[in-house]
Amino acid sequence: MNGWRRGLTEAGVRERGLRESYTRQATRLARYAPAQYAALRLLLPPATAVHVVAAVSFMHTCDELLDQDGRASVETRAARFARHEARVRAALACPGAPTGDLAPLWHTVRAHPRLAAHVDAFFRAAPADLYFTGFAGEPDFLAYVDEYVLPGLLLIGAVLAGPGESEERLRENVRLLAVPIQRIDFLTDLAEDLKSGRVCLPRSDLRAAGVGPGELRQGRATARVRTLLARTAAKCWADLAAARPAVAGVPPLYAPMVAAQLDVYAHLLQQAQAHGARLLRGGVRPRIPAAAAILLRHRGAAAVAGSGA
Repeated sequence: MNGWRRGLTEAGVRERGLRESYTRQATRLARYAPAQYAALRLLLPPATAVHVVAAVSFMHTCDELLDQDGRASVETRAARFARHEARVRAALACPGAPTGDLAPLWHTVRAHPRLAAHVDAFFRAAPADLYFTGFAGEPDFLAYVDEYVLPGLLLIGAVLAGPGESEERLRENVRLLAVPIQRIDFLTDLAEDLKSGRVCLPRSDLRAAGVGPGELRQGRATARVRTLLARTAAKCWADLAAARPAVAGVPPLYAPMVAAQLDVYAHLLQQAQAHGARLLRGGVRPRIPAAAAILLRHRGAAAVAGSGA
């Protein structure tokens, strides 16, 4: 954790209690999303990684409050999210730093002032997922990306954005990344979503392949289902290809992490294709050796960028 402690110091996090709060969030993120945590620790400057941890931890906490865990009603989850929102907004409005779990977000917003507007936008967008019922077609999927997925990824984008980057340019670049990330997540999480009663593939795609929602819920590996999954994977590959130019719009210091994330998702998509119709029974995650090799490959570019900063 020497690099982590150095990052805390470089990020202006010197008070002991605040350092401990950031470290708790880092430890929790490492357990919850080990590949994501490894990427930001390996490929970002230490001080930047500290602030990204705060932004990602905030997003994950909100997602957990909204999560369709099968035990809490929509009304209950909406109410607990509203209470959390009120608590966070009150803390961020205070001139002095709060204590406890909200201290890292407060400090990171002060270090990256443009993040405040994105926290506000995320709060306004996030509850929409409570009422999600699926997509009629591709336009609805893209609207979901714009209205729900993009505000979350912009929390990270606001930390990584270059000082002269306009909000419009930032949004364009992050959207290019958001589309393949979300489509691949929907494909790899298909079984989990089906268990919760959600079909996250556009209904127009199901109709085109001749697949009914019940066929998916029954886990039937028919030729029609395999066609649907293959067509969805093809869309994912096209989205990934379209996202590659976004790397050029990222400050050089942060470009290796963005490029690595795209490569990890490409690996995840390969895993999904190899899984085939078994995706109806269980999802896939990145294979640790393959993900580690991707991160280490981009580590060299990150070191070069860091030495020139």
